[in-house]
Amino acid sequence: MIVIKNWPRSYLSLCRHSFRFAQHFQKKPAPPLLLVVRKMTTSAPEIVPQQPLDVNLLNKTDTEQELFLSENPTYDGRDIIIAILDTGVDPSLPGMQVTTTGERKMLDVIDCSGAGDVDTSTIRSVKDGAIDGLSGRKLQIPEKWSCPTGKYHVGLKPIFELYTKGVKTRWINERKEDVVGPSHNSSTAEALKKLTEHETEVGGTSEKIADKWTREDLACKVDFLKQMSSVADVGPVADVVTWHDGELWRVCIDTSFRGRLGICNVLGTFKETGDYATISDKDNVIYTVRVSQDGNLTEIAVPSGSHGSHVAGIAAANYPDNPQKNGLAPGAKILSLNIGDHRLNAMETGQAMTRAFNMCAEFKVDVINMSFGEGTHLPDAGRVIEEARRLIDRRDVIYVCSAGNQGPALSTVGAPGGTTTGVIGIGAYLTASSADTLYGVYKPVENNIYPWSSRGPCQDGKLGVSLVAPAAAFAGVPQYCRNSMQMMNGTSMSSPNAAGNIACMLSGLKQHNLKWTPYTVRLALENTARNLPQSDSFSQGQGMIQISAAYNKLSAILTKNVFPPKLTHFEIQVSDHCKKSKGIYIREPKINGLQEFSVAVEPIFQNHQSDNNLPAIAFEKQILLQSSAPWVDHPDNMFIVATDRTIIVTVDASKAPKGASYTEIVGIDAADPALGPIFRIPVTVINPERVEDLYTSKLVGKPGVPERRFVRIPTWATSAKISLISPNKDELEKIILHTVYLEDDKCSRNTECQKLQGPIGSEWSKSITVKGGKTLEACIVRQWSRGKAPIDVDMKIEFFGVKKPSLISLVHGATCTPIRFEAAPTKSIDILPAISLKTMVVSLKPQSAKVEPLGARDLFLTSGLQINRLLLSYQLKVQKTSDIQLEFSGLTPFLYESPVDCVLFQIFGANKSYVGASAPYPDRWSHKLEKGDYTIQAQIRHPDDQILQGLKDLPLLVRVKLGSKISVDLAASAASAIAGKDCKFAGKGLLPNQEMTVYAMSLADDKLPKTIAPTSGSFLLGAFSALKDTDLALVDKSEVIYYLSEYSSRPAKGLSMVTAKKEKNQNEEMTEAIRDLEVSWVQKLTDEKAAKTLFDVCFEKYPDHLPLLQNRVKQLMQVKLVDQTPEGVQKVVELCGKILELTKPNEVLQFLSVKQEHADDLLTVDKWIAISGESADQRKDVVKTIAKFEERKNAIIVALQALSSLEQDLEVRKSKQNVPASIRFGGITPLIFGGKQGETITKKSANYESLKTKAEQIDLIVLEELKRLDGKWTGIQFYVKLLVWLAADDSKAALISAKHAAALGQFGRCAKLLNKAGDELKAGATDSTAVDNSLAEVCEGQEWNHLTTHFKNLALLKNRPSFRLF
Repeated sequence: MIVIKNWPRSYLSLCRHSFRFAQHFQKKPAPPLLLVVRKMTTSAPEIVPQQPLDVNLLNKTDTEQELFLSENPTYDGRDIIIAILDTGVDPSLPGMQVTTTGERKMLDVIDCSGAGDVDTSTIRSVKDGAIDGLSGRKLQIPEKWSCPTGKYHVGLKPIFELYTKGVKTRWINERKEDVVGPSHNSSTAEALKKLTEHETEVGGTSEKIADKWTREDLACKVDFLKQMSSVADVGPVADVVTWHDGELWRVCIDTSFRGRLGICNVLGTFKETGDYATISDKDNVIYTVRVSQDGNLTEIAVPSGSHGSHVAGIAAANYPDNPQKNGLAPGAKILSLNIGDHRLNAMETGQAMTRAFNMCAEFKVDVINMSFGEGTHLPDAGRVIEEARRLIDRRDVIYVCSAGNQGPALSTVGAPGGTTTGVIGIGAYLTASSADTLYGVYKPVENNIYPWSSRGPCQDGKLGVSLVAPAAAFAGVPQYCRNSMQMMNGTSMSSPNAAGNIACMLSGLKQHNLKWTPYTVRLALENTARNLPQSDSFSQGQGMIQISAAYNKLSAILTKNVFPPKLTHFEIQVSDHCKKSKGIYIREPKINGLQEFSVAVEPIFQNHQSDNNLPAIAFEKQILLQSSAPWVDHPDNMFIVATDRTIIVTVDASKAPKGASYTEIVGIDAADPALGPIFRIPVTVINPERVEDLYTSKLVGKPGVPERRFVRIPTWATSAKISLISPNKDELEKIILHTVYLEDDKCSRNTECQKLQGPIGSEWSKSITVKGGKTLEACIVRQWSRGKAPIDVDMKIEFFGVKKPSLISLVHGATCTPIRFEAAPTKSIDILPAISLKTMVVSLKPQSAKVEPLGARDLFLTSGLQINRLLLSYQLKVQKTSDIQLEFSGLTPFLYESPVDCVLFQIFGANKSYVGASAPYPDRWSHKLEKGDYTIQAQIRHPDDQILQGLKDLPLLVRVKLGSKISVDLAASAASAIAGKDCKFAGKGLLPNQEMTVYAMSLADDKLPKTIAPTSGSFLLGAFSALKDTDLALVDKSEVIYYLSEYSSRPAKGLSMVTAKKEKNQNEEMTEAIRDLEVSWVQKLTDEKAAKTLFDVCFEKYPDHLPLLQNRVKQLMQVKLVDQTPEGVQKVVELCGKILELTKPNEVLQFLSVKQEHADDLLTVDKWIAISGESADQRKDVVKTIAKFEERKNAIIVALQALSSLEQDLEVRKSKQNVPASIRFGGITPLIFGGKQGETITKKSANYESLKTKAEQIDLIVLEELKRLDGKWTGIQFYVKLLVWLAADDSKAALISAKHAAALGQFGRCAKLLNKAGDELKAGATDSTAVDNSLAEVCEGQEWNHLTTHFKNLALLKNRPSFRLF
């Protein structure tokens, strides 16, 4: 794992954000597009002379690897398979081509995350030498392709989904600089020039309407281009074609993006062919492919980061022409398993890890290296951990993993490296001799453990760190980094160093036909490791790997058959009353008296319950128990058989030294003491200082050496302020402060605080949260590169306390809620109580839930389990742009320790457009959602389908970040709260142990957030603080939940209003309800014959009912041109005429001129009586008339929409301008009238000529009918009339206005209108493909080619054929 100074504390995030070292891209001219499929090479090398710095690029000395290989040249990892569970390995790297024996280096390259999956279940057959891609492109099939079945599987993949964030950003920037920027600037300048010329020529007034439209068009062109200058580049979208050539599956990605497959790469599956290629020479992104057995799923594997390639290079790179650059095991083969999900910035998922374990079993992997991990709440637990342990125990896999970069404080090891039984966790060793080469450090430094390397013990008592190895190296990185090698450091680098060493050892064993087990390998490694005297056991575990000594030890063990081959490990279980653990860990010791523990030791055998159990039956060991700590007592010996045996251990913590102490009770085989310990019982005791409210200490700031102080937190304390003081004036000096206290079943990341401070020439303070009665570790460490000279540092820890509820619940609408708090017993405090709410949580119920078994890659070989998934779907309506996070209570706080295999969310906009993904740790995944409707899919995986069935009603919690915090008013008394009188509490204070009560008031309705509509069960989250000190108030606080139970919106407070009384009896209500139900089905029916029949029946009963007429007009206007009939368009014009006759548009306009805010306001009634000449005694009739005006207005708009649309269809079809075909032939018309999908028409469409003929027939009918409707009609009267009621860019008129603009050749106005309409259609969950493609055609006609490409890609992304796969 990569260390980045002063980065967020998750060491996984350090892995994911390796771009500090890996993404220093250099600009260079883009080469011409030349894509070549490459295969892994085995050509003879030319040896390059050794360079002076080669020895420092990768440390092979401290672990004895150089010595070991010099004595045993063939023990170089040959015949060993190392699986790299990481971000994927670039197969094009020089060091990843061949092994030392000339064999292909990489067995397979697999993306286990699913991020590269493409649904290729759609099958096409060749017609006229081409097939239809899902993009709508014609894909030309080269004659040389062989496909005996004639069936081609097609899919679609946005290229940006294959890019890392860094590559995507670089690609966008370079394209903007090289292509988009110059083209766009030129287009904008030309448009502005034409606008200026028109202003000069025509001026500001004219009698010609044409001048108005031209000016508006030119202005729109400038506005549109300015708007497009800041539009996000969405990247290209490629068709994917997969087929079987009679021997194996082949895949072609259309990187021409024009259907010219003949110039694109054809790849076979990597396992069989070793094929790989670049997406383009501009991005340098290497990809490989895999295909499911039926061809319905194509997997595209692309490294999701540079991390995995670097790790693989350390473990096993082989440079035949320059062996000095080799990795630790150059003869080993590599299996690349990408567990870093592209959708999550290369974070690992349970889905990816469990699939990777399955691949390890399938390929018979010998060694796993996994330089990933997370802190865990529950050590050695969870579904991912279960599968990992099965793989180790049942397949004899040596699982090597980074311990983490969470140090320097204790108990910071992560999962799986430091917490999982059977996994070898590796800490990070700093090699002084290579510091100048790797870091550019000139001051002398010492060998040590890196400060950021995670420390043990694990919270369940295990030591945590097993061994250490060198943790910095130069190694190869993917081509897209545009560097041959890069330097990275972290436990991510020490782990592959260890894995490579182990591979060499196993290589030697395999050549002698010696069968190892994970237990014997670990025993040999730990019992021969070199102790580092300057480091403690928490940092180094058993010490530095010594591979030569370990090999000799292990060879002897295996030759003598010392242990049964099915022995996997000794299980240690410590019982302390109701608490079970894997070691003794006393962090809050008793002041007086011994602590007694029951310790069970049990040998565990491979498959002993379902396989041959004779090795277990025969197992006997006489054990000598030894420890070196005088404060630990235990028996001297024990007899072990194949069941758990228990001993009693007592610990007197009062006799242990102050600070942290570690010892082990080791089990020595009485028959063979030279073996060393065959099991270890770890014992850790923290003996803290006890203080009242202030702790001080002097520290010796030696570079790279952690100094720890342990203090018992006073029982009343809730916060602390830590101050560091030093006379040092070095402006380059940096010191890290890391504090931790532990709570049961809670990861240290939830209770830690880490701060990088520098320079420290004056006093510096940091406030932290604490919990009374716990032991606080305050650890400081200077930057290791500051030389060897120490500096003096004084530390002061001052404790503060306010006794208050840990959780405060408020209910919206309640009169007041009392909140009581009390000052600490030792000091007075200044108070300034306040409540601020920062987050709204909306609870959503699933709209659908489906449990189903997954495919072949999710049938696990080791456990025999079939993995199932629960797919949940939720609907979210966003009313205002919001930042959201997604959470499943009880599931998303967990990853490795999760009770399910995986939880993964995907967010989709309207029409299945992909927005983003989310996973465990919700606070890491924020998504900015614009106004609109969204579908959120959640996938939960588990082998037990009954468990998934029980989760089908799981509510989704959507956390919405409030734009600004909401303050809850506090009152000094209940009476003041009820009266609405808040108090500011300025200048108030409390004496020691003094209590105070404040009263929280309810929020006014208008202060509630409007971003997302609350549902029942929604609530606001925030915090209550009582202290005046700003720094302490930020950490010393209680959680506040403000419930919005049974939420319903109410009108805002304002002036009372009197409206007209409405009278309606039950018979009228029933009759209207029946009528409305019948009428609603007119538009719902999709069968035209049935719809017409129902309309005719309703029309007979309700001939003047406007909604009936409107629904029928909308239905007929949604009919595509190819399906239109003369009778249909005649009926549209006829119904529109009737609507206009019934509604009397002039009268409605007259009413709107006098209408108040509310139509039924009494003043509106009086105004209408005055204008219409009605008498006052007709008031009831007037009220009824007024109530219908809004309905009449809507009906008029629908009628004018239809008439103006037909009218403009005539204009665009006779226009000589280059009008997009989808506009010319009505492809966008259904969208105007509520249709969910338009029709994309191009000149290449198969029915283009028949549409021209059909349009001519329909236009004759329309022309005749419009003239019959209005004898004075000459061409655009109905469109002008529509503009009386609506603005030209109103959502109801925009597409009609676009037709009008296109007919006149005013494509600036047309483009602006189409763009606006497309955005509104997307927000309304309507397929906007026809509009987006029309806009692309408009841009093409204006020679805005960069925008043509953008809108074509946007159309594909906004309107995807299916949801993105999980």
